[in-house]
Amino acid sequence: DGLKLKPCEGKREISKPKFELGLTEPIRRLSPWQGKMDSSLSPSLLSLSVLLVLTLHTCASPLQHMLAEADSASGACPLSVDRSGRLGDEVAYLQSSPGQLCEGCAQHVQCPVAMLQVDTQLRSRASEAAPQHLAVAQPSPQLRTWGRTFFSTDPEATANFFVKYFFATLVPLPRCGFAQRAAVELRLPVGGPQQRLAGAHQILVFISDPSAFAGTWNATQIVLEAAALIRDALRPGGSVYHPWVDNHDGYFGGSSLRGPIMNVTAALESGLPMEKYYKDEHNKDRDEGGVLRVYVPGVLWTVEVLADLGVSPKTVLDLQKVDWVFNPDYCRDHSGDALYNVRLGWWKSTYMAPRPEVAVQFMVDILGAERIESPYPWPPEENCIATRWVYFPQLEFEVHFALSLNWQPANFSIEEQVQAMSGLQALASGAFHVSMYNSLVFSVDSLDEYVLRLQAQSMPYMLMQTDSKQYALFMIIPENAITVQLRSQHLSVQATISEALCSEDFGQMAL
Repeated sequence: DGLKLKPCEGKREISKPKFELGLTEPIRRLSPWQGKMDSSLSPSLLSLSVLLVLTLHTCASPLQHMLAEADSASGACPLSVDRSGRLGDEVAYLQSSPGQLCEGCAQHVQCPVAMLQVDTQLRSRASEAAPQHLAVAQPSPQLRTWGRTFFSTDPEATANFFVKYFFATLVPLPRCGFAQRAAVELRLPVGGPQQRLAGAHQILVFISDPSAFAGTWNATQIVLEAAALIRDALRPGGSVYHPWVDNHDGYFGGSSLRGPIMNVTAALESGLPMEKYYKDEHNKDRDEGGVLRVYVPGVLWTVEVLADLGVSPKTVLDLQKVDWVFNPDYCRDHSGDALYNVRLGWWKSTYMAPRPEVAVQFMVDILGAERIESPYPWPPEENCIATRWVYFPQLEFEVHFALSLNWQPANFSIEEQVQAMSGLQALASGAFHVSMYNSLVFSVDSLDEYVLRLQAQSMPYMLMQTDSKQYALFMIIPENAITVQLRSQHLSVQATISEALCSEDFGQMAL
C-alpha cells in the first residue's frame, strides 16, 4: 500500500516509497526479460516485482499465509522457504527452484502446482494494481501466418510423411552444403470467402544440421526419446497421453471443406500410429467422434485433426482398430468452445510450456496478440490440464500454451526438459541454438516495429539477412524455450545483423 505506480513521459517511476529498499537488482533478477528500471520495464512487471520484494522482506507472514492457502487449496505438501541468502538470491530461488521448497512431500508433483498458484496470485495482484489499458495488445503491422521450421533427424522422411498423408507438395530449397533440408507446402481444401482462406496454406521446413552451434542440448537424442514416449501414448493399451504431445499443430475442417485434410485410408494401410478421442460411448462408432492425433516422424511434434475425415463406411470401421481413448483433456469446460471464430485449415499451434502466463504476456507485448479465456482452470489445479491462450483476431489464429502436470510421469519433468532445450542464453550471447530450428514463422510487411518492441523490453533477438531480399528475426519466449521467427523484406531501424545461415535461406518460397 505504500507504493504507487505513476505513468510519466518517457519514464516510469516509483512515487515516494515508504520503505528504503534497493529495488533495482531484485527487479532485474525477477524480470523474465531482464528489464531495467526505466521505460523498458512494463508497469505490470514492475508492480509484480515490488509486490514480491516487499512481501519477502517487510512482511514475511503474508507470503507464508499465501503458501498455506495454496497448500490448502491444492492438498499439496507444506512449503518452506530458505531465507538465508540475499534478497536477489531469494527472488531467483523462488522463481527457479519451486521443487526444492517442499519438505516431507509424499507426492512431489503437487509442489509445482502450489507454487504456480502462489505465482499466479502475485501476478494477478500486480495486474490489478496496474492501469487496465496497459494490458491491451498493441496493433501489429500486417502479421500473417507462414508456417513452421523443425529440427528433424531425417528431413526427407519427415517431408514425405506430409506428402503421403496430408497431400503436401515437395518444394525445392537452395543448396546448403552443411545441412540436410526438405520442405513441403500444404494447400488444405478450404473454401469460403477470401478473408477466411489464410488457414489453407502452410509451409513446413525440416532441417538436420550437424554444425556445432551453441549449447549442449542433444537434439537427435531428445527426438528419439520423445518419439518413443509419444508412440507409446498413441498405441492401444499405451500410456494415453504424454506432455510431449502438447507440441502440436491443429487442423480444423467443416462443411466448406472441398476435400479431406488427411489421407486416413493410406494411414490405416500403413499402420501409422494414431489415436482418436471420443467424448462419450454413443459416438465412438462414428468418424466425427473427436480429435485424431498422429505423430510426425523425426521431430518433436504431433498433428491434431478435428474434421469430417471424408472416409468411406469401411474406413470408418477400420478406424475402430486404432487407439480410441476417452478425451484426455481433463477439466476442460466445453461450454465455451464456440466463443471465438477460428479459421478452417491450420488454425492453431500448441506448446508444452512450464510458464504459460509468461508465454502469453510475451505474445501480447511483442506480437500484438490478444489474451483470451482458456476452457481449462487457471491457476493450475491438481489432476487438471492448465493452459493459457492467445488469439490473433485479424488471422483468426490461436496459440495455446499447455501445462499438463497431471500427465507428467514420475521420471519426466516438463520444467527440466524445457530448461535443457532453451536457447535463450545462447541467443543473448549472439549465438544460434539448435532448438531455434523449431520455430513458428510469421511473415510481416516490416520488421521495424517488432525490433523496437524487443529492444524496449531488453529482450535478446537475432536478426539475419537470409538473402538479398529477405530478413529473418528470431526471438525466444523466456522460461518456455519457444522460438518465434518473423520474415520480411523490409528493415529500416538500427539493429545488429548477424551472419546469415544458409540453412535459413528458403529462396523464393519465403517470399
